[in-house]
Amino acid sequence: MDIKNTDIFGRKVFFIAPDATLIPSSFMENLCTLGYESHIVARSGDMLSDGIKKITENFPDALIFFNINVSAPGMSWHQFIRQIRQENARLAVGVVFEAMNQEHVHHVQAEYGSDLTAECIALSHGKEKENFASILSVLEKSGAKGRRNNIRAKCDDESHISFKQGSLNFHAKLDDVNISHICCIVEGSESIHDIRIYDKVRGAHINVNGFEFTSDVVLIMKRVKMGVSTAIFMFIKKPDDEPGLEAEEERQLNKKIYEITSEEFARLLNE
Repeated sequence: MDIKNTDIFGRKVFFIAPDATLIPSSFMENLCTLGYESHIVARSGDMLSDGIKKITENFPDALIFFNINVSAPGMSWHQFIRQIRQENARLAVGVVFEAMNQEHVHHVQAEYGSDLTAECIALSHGKEKENFASILSVLEKSGAKGRRNNIRAKCDDESHISFKQGSLNFHAKLDDVNISHICCIVEGSESIHDIRIYDKVRGAHINVNGFEFTSDVVLIMKRVKMGVSTAIFMFIKKPDDEPGLEAEEERQLNKKIYEITSEEFARLLNE
């Protein structure tokens, strides 16, 4: 069976110029928790083409949803969507719109269906729960998450993990983080040898791009490659050392991960 990269890694998802009352930024954080990397691109008109070009150049397998309720003078969504599909064969494209009634929904689906490789998402004011469920259903069917479970975020130079384990004072720089694991780079390979696989650590202090918290962790992998020592810890929580963080720390870490990935994308878009 032919397995594509998108089957494994999924697709980054972009909502172009959405109505904030229908697709608030909180949706992106909630999708992040579920393993979908999604971004809002608040651009339209002349800025739209530049933004789309940067997305397609850097993420050729992206899934893009256009808000067809907004447009610029002289602009045709049909023509624009057909053009970017012709220029970017790997791109997946859908649309979002405000549903006036069921007849309107059927009309939009019939009008745009042949232009799209993803679906039309009909949204309604005052129905936030239903709107999120509609978006999630389409992302699930499109395979946007792939086989990954969590989004990884690259950590800055100040991010670290530190703890005391017996006579060992452990300190390592974080390389990346997701909602369930941290990967760190250990300076001095001798310290990594003092911890065994599946050793549990109580009360590790963790700093992720300025967000500081304490959690129990367990070492699940370590290796030395080309002279660089790395270790991966999994978060565990009471009462039975179950995988994961306590609820409040998980919520705040997810918020930080979304913030990191959003800032990275914003820098790319504004370069």
